[in-house]
Amino acid sequence: MIAEDLQPLSIVENAGFRNMIELLDSRYEIPSRRVLGRTIIPNMFSFVQNKVKVSLNNAEHVAITTDIWTSINTDSYLTLTTHFLSETVLKTFVLCTKKLESNQTSLYLLEIMTNELNNWNIFHKVVAVVTDGGANTKAAVRLMNLSHLPCIAHKLNLVVQKALQLSDDEGVGPENNSDEGDLKLILKKCRIIVGFFKRSEVGNRLLVEKQKQLGSSTILKLKQDIRTRWNSTFFMLERLIKLKEPITIVMITLKEAPSNLESQEWSIIEDMIPLLRPFNNLTVELSAEQYPTISKVIPLIRGLQFSLNSKSPKTRLGSFIKGKLLEHTTKRFDGIEKQALTPQFSRATLLDPRCKKVAFGVTENENDAEASVVSEIASLMGNVSNTEQATVQIDVIEDDDNVWNFLQSKVTTVQSQTTSTSSATALMKQYLNMPHLDLKCDVLTYWNDHKVVLAPLINIALKYCIIPATSVPSERIFSKAGQILSARRNRLLPKNVDMLIFLNKNL
Repeated sequence: MIAEDLQPLSIVENAGFRNMIELLDSRYEIPSRRVLGRTIIPNMFSFVQNKVKVSLNNAEHVAITTDIWTSINTDSYLTLTTHFLSETVLKTFVLCTKKLESNQTSLYLLEIMTNELNNWNIFHKVVAVVTDGGANTKAAVRLMNLSHLPCIAHKLNLVVQKALQLSDDEGVGPENNSDEGDLKLILKKCRIIVGFFKRSEVGNRLLVEKQKQLGSSTILKLKQDIRTRWNSTFFMLERLIKLKEPITIVMITLKEAPSNLESQEWSIIEDMIPLLRPFNNLTVELSAEQYPTISKVIPLIRGLQFSLNSKSPKTRLGSFIKGKLLEHTTKRFDGIEKQALTPQFSRATLLDPRCKKVAFGVTENENDAEASVVSEIASLMGNVSNTEQATVQIDVIEDDDNVWNFLQSKVTTVQSQTTSTSSATALMKQYLNMPHLDLKCDVLTYWNDHKVVLAPLINIALKYCIIPATSVPSERIFSKAGQILSARRNRLLPKNVDMLIFLNKNL
């Protein structure tokens, strides 16, 4: 109960809880807080830890996400989550939530992460590590000689931040671009209006009453945007539009109310909402943990660009924002299809039976992705024939006087390479010629059903599909951590924080 419901250990000392247990069963002796913290929870932690180790031992490949969070006590914690396949089910476990005892340098983070992955005996199984844009974390991953992938949700958020000029400096001076200045002023007025109703008891009460008078079945509250919270500006604007009529009526009746938005400004906000909604939809779609997400990145980014291009804002500022969103989306995702830095995205997309080549925007990129996967298949097939080659080499070495050894060795090597490459190419064509699956199909089930026909391509496909598109799994852990390290239990030892988060996620 304490682990699942994030209750403080002190609950066993609360009179109300003890009276309830007494009423339910007077024979039951409630364990003390000391026994809970020193015996029961550690024992449960060891039991669950062993179960997780067994699952990870059976996994062929794992992907990792990591992030850093600061608690209510201003202590920094690093969390690691792991993602892998158990038969046809995508599994997620939290590995640790470690308190950082030193400056967050790349070398220190390298040490923490390396030790943890080695403790779980999965370092050699890691196919990729997904993080946000923190330079120290990215450097630590690269020092580990592991593949680093950026969090797509963070990149989407940065596109919106840049396009809407959501910087810490809200000053608007004569040097500002006219459109940028107008946009900042509108967003500032929106925040002032939301802030007023958040602070004013009278204003908030009248807003609720007016919604009831207008026949609203659901009473809504305004939402304030927070720059560090993804898509919060979209939520703020969307809620303002929904409450436009009651807000306008209430603000007319209150003398202390701030200036309301003008008609043209309301029109600009109405233009912005359809432009921002696809970014929120993508963030939600790519932040899931129950199904593969990395193969969705390329088609969804192309879909986002298509969606933005199809919008027709009615205002000049709406058109300006549309242009900025398209510009920054193209800039941040320009290389997403290429093999240079993050080939995992394109290879996973190619090996998604719903996407294959049609998801790509550039023919050259889809061909490069195909060539790289064919090379991987050939490498796997080549490993199988290594034993046979070794046998031939032994026979050659035993007869040093045979003048044909040189030619025989070269021919054997060439035949082996040619056979592997041609077989890999044929297998890839066989897969690509199969019909595309419905968008709602289960990718993992598909590969399981074709594990004989498409072997060893299935090994490569499953290796990539376990990689999350975002580092959201780590950030979700910090939402739990924030509830664990609350005002009611801000004296928990770091090891107890780690154990409770581990149990909450992995039970």
